[in-house]
Amino acid sequence: MMSLIGLATYLALVALFLYALYRVVNRAVLHALRTHSAEVRAAAAPEGSSHPGR
Repeated sequence: MMSLIGLATYLALVALFLYALYRVVNRAVLHALRTHSAEVRAAAAPEGSSHPGR
């Protein structure tokens, strides 16, 4: 019975660690994609070009 409680605790801790790792990696990837897309947009639009006809 004690080993079942130990196993359940171990699995819960592993699941918590993996969830925390997923959250950190997901946030970092989303931040990198946002930064990259902003850089691409800034590079694509030449300075002073405001497209007054649109």
